[in-house]
Amino acid sequence: MKRLACVLFLALWFGASLAVAQQQPRYPVDPDTKWATGANQKTADELKKQLAARAEVLIIDVRAPASFEKETLPGAINIPLDQLGAYLPTIPKDKTLVFT
Repeated sequence: MKRLACVLFLALWFGASLAVAQQQPRYPVDPDTKWATGANQKTADELKKQLAARAEVLIIDVRAPASFEKETLPGAINIPLDQLGAYLPTIPKDKTLVFT
């Protein structure tokens, strides 16, 4: 009986922890678009024009390294999505950031 109570307690505690973690975004989110505040969507043609004009653009491929190695956009860097938070302080703020 003690064992069952302990297992139930742990399951409830873990479930509650997960629910709280999912409710707290790590960054401000626009309620209308559900994107990060300040994020803008661009078409591939718009990006192509920016790159052709040699605009200051940093392309960050957030896929797994194996997918990045198979194919990616020229000049892109790979920062897997689950590691992005740790790299955010090092990402230049004077460039247009493109996440793929």
